[in-house]
Amino acid sequence: MPAPTKPPYRPPVTVGCLFAAIGGFARGFVECGAAVLWANEKDNFASATFKENLKDMSHFHKPVEKLSVAGDQLEPVDVLTAGFPCQPFSIAGEKRGFKDERGLLFMEIIRIIKEFGKDKPKFLLLENVKNLRSHDGGRTFKKIQCEIQRAGYWFSDADAKVLNSSDFGIPQNRERIFMVAASQLHFSNNPFVFPEIDASFEGLKVRKLLNLGHKPDDCFYFKPGSRYYGLFKEAIESGGNAEVYQLRRNYVRKNMSSMCFTLMANMGEGGHNTPVIKDRWGIRKLTPRECARLQGYQDDWLKFPLGMSNSQLYKQIGNSVTVPVIMKLATGIIAILRPSQLKVAA
Repeated sequence: MPAPTKPPYRPPVTVGCLFAAIGGFARGFVECGAAVLWANEKDNFASATFKENLKDMSHFHKPVEKLSVAGDQLEPVDVLTAGFPCQPFSIAGEKRGFKDERGLLFMEIIRIIKEFGKDKPKFLLLENVKNLRSHDGGRTFKKIQCEIQRAGYWFSDADAKVLNSSDFGIPQNRERIFMVAASQLHFSNNPFVFPEIDASFEGLKVRKLLNLGHKPDDCFYFKPGSRYYGLFKEAIESGGNAEVYQLRRNYVRKNMSSMCFTLMANMGEGGHNTPVIKDRWGIRKLTPRECARLQGYQDDWLKFPLGMSNSQLYKQIGNSVTVPVIMKLATGIIAILRPSQLKVAA
């Protein structure tokens, strides 16, 4: 009886990450069985955090404008991810869009895709703020759509969807638009379908992710008589000890759904926007570790570089994607490219 033949070896799905930040996209794909070949990030502190946690990946620490396929010998990949700068499109900013030089960085994604030529990625996975679709009366999104299509990809209105981290087991109200485009060289249409949201699903409660059994450093606590202590004390006495609070301008608001407010990049700048709770020792900000958990990072996935300030850690975590959301999207993409290699269930 002849010996059974082994199926031919198929390498894992390969990924490249632009605007890689601290590695949320990379971590999500790695946990699903993909191989991240390279990543690019210009921010000094985010790059240090990425390299601390994802040591085996080629990392190009430079502005994306100076990155090139030939000059940096970028290997072709199956999937290209990019959480391109959101400030030009956010309702929290001036909303200048492509009139802001950061908005124009989207075109660097298109340039790099074209530099790959016939080896361009089979899939693009892009992320930005929810407001991107409606910015400038929809004209900004239409331009993005046209540029992606001109680069040789299937990308219709149905291929972009706003997802909330709270629908993926994470107790954070974080809505972001995700865009998935498929190469016309490899597909006759876009085969990717966004995951259905289970309306009956119940994720973790926010306080399950907090360190409530021991006292954090004193620097996280508001001292009686300090600038914001009275505002928080009054709000907590009225709203209860079990909720999350946040200072917005001159008032404190309470989260009404046992979740955390959207984590923001400016959490470390003064008292505004940082989530606040009351524990047995007093009124305090959530720590960077707690915020990382609220982005879906398991503790052993994210080590903080020694000596990095809390303000920098808050910024990096607020700028990150939520890892379980990326894992769900990665699962769908890998199921199309290499269905036999999935490490997580669809």
